[in-house]
Amino acid sequence: MKLSFKFFCIAYIVVLLSTGLGGAYIIKNINDTLWNTQVERVNAAVNYAADSFMAFADVSYNEISGSQKNDAIRQIKNTMDSSVSDIEIYTSGKVNSQYTEMEDNECTATFVKEENRLMMESVCKLNIGSTDYYLFVYSDFTDIQNQRDVFWNRYGFVVICVSVVSGLLLFALARKITKPLNKLTKVADEIALGNYGKRVEVKSSDYEISALSESVNSMSSAIEQKIKEIQDELEKRNIFVADFTHEMKTPMTAIIGYAQMLQSYDLDDTEKDEAAKAIWDEAKRLEKLSLQLLELYVYQNENVEMESLDLFEVGKQLNTTLKYLSEKYEINYTIDFEKVIVSANSVLLLSLLYNLADNALKASNPQTSIKIYSKTTPIAVQIYVEDKGRGVAKENIRLLTEPFYREDKSRSRKLGGAGLGLSLCKEIARIHGTELDFESEKDKGTTVSFSLYKGGAE
Repeated sequence: MKLSFKFFCIAYIVVLLSTGLGGAYIIKNINDTLWNTQVERVNAAVNYAADSFMAFADVSYNEISGSQKNDAIRQIKNTMDSSVSDIEIYTSGKVNSQYTEMEDNECTATFVKEENRLMMESVCKLNIGSTDYYLFVYSDFTDIQNQRDVFWNRYGFVVICVSVVSGLLLFALARKITKPLNKLTKVADEIALGNYGKRVEVKSSDYEISALSESVNSMSSAIEQKIKEIQDELEKRNIFVADFTHEMKTPMTAIIGYAQMLQSYDLDDTEKDEAAKAIWDEAKRLEKLSLQLLELYVYQNENVEMESLDLFEVGKQLNTTLKYLSEKYEINYTIDFEKVIVSANSVLLLSLLYNLADNALKASNPQTSIKIYSKTTPIAVQIYVEDKGRGVAKENIRLLTEPFYREDKSRSRKLGGAGLGLSLCKEIARIHGTELDFESEKDKGTTVSFSLYKGGAE
């Protein structure tokens, strides 16, 4: 059952019950009041007529003759109001036996129908001397009955009108209230079918409807974003597999080729040495690649314990490590670390700094220099690795930490890189609760920075 129809049925039943029962109660009370008021007037008139007749009998003879009785009836009628239609006085021989059995001065009343008229017949047994007289007072209730019927007919007409009008209004209101819900349902169906960017435009003054619309739109945005992230991650994995396959294929092709050469051809000692060296170099490349992949996996799936390190002492260790690279690439470097305690893992921090410095050296031209330095803030220490080398195009900065990504693939391969160094750096930074920030401009150099928390390990 649709919500709009359910709402309509419930509201319509409530309106009909409240209107019907409430109206019936009011009409019944009005009719009962009119009826009881008339009955009380008639009873008062009957009592007055009985008292008047008894008073007349006190001043009359012991036996009331017919003319005297008629005079009494005429005098009593003249004093009655419109609630009394007729008055008659009979003796015992002229009334039914049911009245003769009444007690003295007892009155009773019944309603009788005479043709199309409803009459109230009131009878009082009056004992005067040795004779019983029966006072009959007739009152016409036809107008009261007709008035009651008019009230009920008019009430029925009003109920029908209210039913029709309220039904139409409630039906329109139910459709208006549930219309936004129908829109939300359609949008939800489209989202379920894969249209994740679908939004619902519902303008409603009702807080619940507006809140639900915002929630559906937020859900749609979240799903769209999550699907985009999944697609991006899938694309990255596909690129990773393709790059990994390529990185594996290049040294394996060389190894297989040189091995086949050693097996199939008669080479002199020099050629054999060159082939063996080539196989050695490519095998070392594969070893380095596998170790870097293993490190990347370990960093992503292992918790690392932090230590309290003196950054100045870390700079001394880094200085010793970089001497060989500096001489190899003919590039100078400076390390300017402040004497401050940071929370980090010594092995991983040195690996991070070494990899960033190695990239900076490889990106720089001979006879230039790189700078490694720190700046202290109230809660953290910012570390920078700055070079004046080739730089990176702005559109490629976001790709630098992707596995196997190399902007200059031929130069990187000559320098022995597989494109995993910055991926490892990214994971080490994540472990330390920070991330790498790159600022670079083509042919003007690159600055990489990250932050470390001050103080001891938490």
